[in-house]
Amino acid sequence: MITKLLTFLEYVNVRKHNKEWQFMADGYLPLSPSILKEFEVDVKNVYHVTTIKGLQKLVKLQGKRVDVSGFTRGSKGISKGLLNDGEILTTLDGKSSVEFENDVNTRTDRNGIRWLSPNGNVSKRLNARIFQFGQKIFPKIIKHFDIPSKGLGSMLKYDVGNWIHDKDGKTKRKFIKFYHQEAKKIINSKLIKAMQIDISYEPSSVMNFNHNEILIHDFKIKNSKLIRSSDPDKAEKMWKNAEEAGMTKFDVIDAADVEKL
Repeated sequence: MITKLLTFLEYVNVRKHNKEWQFMADGYLPLSPSILKEFEVDVKNVYHVTTIKGLQKLVKLQGKRVDVSGFTRGSKGISKGLLNDGEILTTLDGKSSVEFENDVNTRTDRNGIRWLSPNGNVSKRLNARIFQFGQKIFPKIIKHFDIPSKGLGSMLKYDVGNWIHDKDGKTKRKFIKFYHQEAKKIINSKLIKAMQIDISYEPSSVMNFNHNEILIHDFKIKNSKLIRSSDPDKAEKMWKNAEEAGMTKFDVIDAADVEKL
């Protein structure tokens, strides 16, 4: 009988955890505004899809250094993801430190920081790039915290994961701080450019997720429109939620037109 080894993050995801130290234990690459500050540029007319309840949360994030995922070029792929539950299309002006030609399916921790996974479902080349990031940072962590390890390549994350998961809050905070410090040393313009090439290289990603992805923070909401689904049940639910929220006078855009943006 062969038992498949789960990564530490796969293990904790069963419990729907999204703590930053758990992402770190599996070698995720952080895309936080603080780490990517030197690459920051002003961006305008970035679209972000959310729910009616989500819009209320989005309003509170205006002017803060917390990234949300947006796009400037629509696609058929949006219908398979963002528009499944999307009820509101917002237009944002703000700042961005990174843009990918295609959707990279970033994950979000409990503090709103976006991360790239070494086990993503978009690009094998990007996965390999993130894996190599982990291979660079894990030895530094193991040495700094004197973690027992045999130093065996892909097994390093298990050494780190097994060590950190039951540590107290103080140790985890030190771990998080050190990880961010070392990540900032590794993440540079050359690496960002390489990742952008990786994600645009995969034919499957172009075929299925060919809208771009922009991480935007310190933003201002310029405009909001209700998204009218071609599915009668979804459309009815949206109008009901809009009525309860007092948003029935908002402009409306059909879901099919969001794809064409």
